[in-house]
Amino acid sequence: MPFQEDFAVERFMDEYEETVEFNAAESCCHSLSLNQLFELTGEKFEFDYSKRFTYGSIQGTPALRSLIAQMYSNSDVKLTKENVLITNGAIAANFLVHYALVGPGDHVICLAPTYQQLSSVPRMFGAEVDLLHLKATDAFLPNLNELVAMIKHNTKLIVLNSPNNPLGSVVPTQLLRQIAAVAEEKGIVVLCDEVYSPLFHSCQQPKSFAQISTLGAVTGSMSKAYSAAGIRIGWIVSQNAQLLKQAASRRDYNTISVSMVDDAITRYILSHRDAILKRNLALCNENLSIMRTFIANSNRKFSFVHEPQGGSVCLIYINGVQDTDSFARTLAEKYKVLFSPGECFGVPGTLRVGLGNSTHELTEGLRLLRAAYDEYIDI
Repeated sequence: MPFQEDFAVERFMDEYEETVEFNAAESCCHSLSLNQLFELTGEKFEFDYSKRFTYGSIQGTPALRSLIAQMYSNSDVKLTKENVLITNGAIAANFLVHYALVGPGDHVICLAPTYQQLSSVPRMFGAEVDLLHLKATDAFLPNLNELVAMIKHNTKLIVLNSPNNPLGSVVPTQLLRQIAAVAEEKGIVVLCDEVYSPLFHSCQQPKSFAQISTLGAVTGSMSKAYSAAGIRIGWIVSQNAQLLKQAASRRDYNTISVSMVDDAITRYILSHRDAILKRNLALCNENLSIMRTFIANSNRKFSFVHEPQGGSVCLIYINGVQDTDSFARTLAEKYKVLFSPGECFGVPGTLRVGLGNSTHELTEGLRLLRAAYDEYIDI
C-alpha cells in the first residue's frame, strides 16, 4: 500500500484542541454561527424544507459554481461555472489535483515551509518531491532562478501557497506571472493553494493565479477567510478544462458529492462575502497590532520569522527554545493554551500563531505564552 506520512500539524491539533482553554493555534478566522451571520448580514439563512436529501449536484450546484467563478474573474478573465469543481474542503481540492496529475516517475517542486499536505500527498502517489526553501533574503518568496534550476525533464507540477501557511508571505502578481510563464513554456502545471485568500491585510491584493495561468489551478475553501470551517466546502478553479475533468473523475472515488446543506449555506455566506471579509480583515489587523506590541515588549524573547502580509497565521521565533514541540506540549498540558510547534512545518524553534482568533483568545494565549516561557527557560 502507498506510504503515508503522519500529518504532523493535524495530529498535534487533534491531540490537544479539545482539552485546552485557549486555542491560539487556530488557523481560521474566528468561526461564525448562523445567528451571528444573520446579525452581520441582515439576512437569515433559509433552506427549502421540502427538498429531498439526494446526492444533489455532483460537481456542486450551478449557482454555487457560478458564484465562485465570479469571485475569481476580473476585467480580463471571465470565468464560468465550467471552470469550478466543488470539493470537500480545500484539503480534498489539493488532494484531487495531485491525484489527477502525479504518480511514479513524476517530479514535483513544492515550496517550504508550507502546509504538509502539499508535499506529502505527491510523495504518497510515488512522485519525487524537491523542496524550494523560502528564505529571508528573498522576503520568503519563491526565488525564480532557483525554481528554474530545479526543473527536470519529468517535472509535472509546481506547488505554491499564497498567502503562505505558516509565514503569511504573499507572492506578488509580477512574480506569479513569471512563474506561470516558465511553467507553461515547459508544459508544467502550477497548483496555487490560495485557501487564505482574500485575507490581504498588509499588502496590495495580487491577482489570483486562476486569472494568470491557462494551465494552472487554484484551490480555496470556506474555512479560513470565511469563518466556516465546519461547512466542508472547497473548490478547484482553473482555465484548464482537462485538469478539471481528470479531478472530477478521481472525485467519484472519494467524495461523489458534497452535502446539499453545506452547498446551500456556502451560497448564503458567499453572497454576503463583503461583510464577512470586512469583519475578518479588521480582526486580523487588530490581532496583528497586538502581536507587534507583544513582540516589541518581549525583550527579544519572541520575534516574527516574517511579519505577515496576508492570511490568518504567522510564525514566531522562541528565543532560546529549539525543541518547540516539547515546549508546545508543555503549553497545552500545563498552561492549557494551544500553539502549533514549528516542527510541524520543518521550522524548529518557532510557534505558529493564529491571527484570526478572537482578540480575547489571542491576548490570553500570549499572556500564558510569556509566563510559560519565563518558567521554561529557568528549568
